[in-house]
Amino acid sequence: MPELRLTDAFEWVRYPWGQALCCRELSPVADHCFTTRQPALSQGPLTPGDGWHRVALSMGMSPRAIVRLHQVHGTDVATIRRDADLPPESAGGGAADITVTDRSDVALSVRVADCVPILMADPRTGAVAAIHAGWRGTAAGAAEAAVEALGSAFGARPQDLVAAIGPSIGPCCYRVGADVRDAFAASGRWERLLDAWFSRQPTAVALRGIPGVDPAASGGRHAAFLNTWRANADQLQQAGVPAAQVHVSGLCTSCYRDVLHSYRVDGERAGRMIGVIRAARR
Repeated sequence: MPELRLTDAFEWVRYPWGQALCCRELSPVADHCFTTRQPALSQGPLTPGDGWHRVALSMGMSPRAIVRLHQVHGTDVATIRRDADLPPESAGGGAADITVTDRSDVALSVRVADCVPILMADPRTGAVAAIHAGWRGTAAGAAEAAVEALGSAFGARPQDLVAAIGPSIGPCCYRVGADVRDAFAASGRWERLLDAWFSRQPTAVALRGIPGVDPAASGGRHAAFLNTWRANADQLQQAGVPAAQVHVSGLCTSCYRDVLHSYRVDGERAGRMIGVIRAARR
């Protein structure tokens, strides 16, 4: 595995199927990880011995106990209570981008290949959340919606939550058009933060080159680079999660394309990684 520049809050953990990224501060609260290109994860039905099975076994559970939603780039929440059935993802239901639960017999997952995976846990109630935040979900406030859902469903307090933001395309490589900033502005919620989230130039060095063509060719003179890491961290803090309890991996999927999947780099051929989290047994 190439050398990846980890922040102090993250570490590599070896599993039978390969290495995964874990957040040091989240690990004592909930079993979790962010996968890489290993294991290979199908986007269709589960099959014996596939990547989903291997991840599930390493977490001590059945593959069907990993919740897989039909992600639609929004802020809808699937709440899984102790007496509830699992969302019927394989049957085409369960359309949502946020899942929350306090059950320890299931694991929540989100699939990504440039979008932001966020895992969150409450050490007081044991409740956990998994959030899929592409730019549309970020513009709509998916991170805030997850904090609110943990509170309304399980009584979690924002000041107790620990959040980990996993690998996604970074501000070094995530070039967007004016329509994306317009969508953020249209929400009417982020006016004072937009200049911190959007910049005319990359705010980090692109280690492998920016995917695609020059910014001026794809977005015109209004093209910008979007920092979804900061946007989601800011939104979590705005929702009441202390800054010291929001941990950002800072790994760009485009820069580390040999290790991480990137849709911007590979297009329709891109595989998927997951962020997966399981509430602690109580």
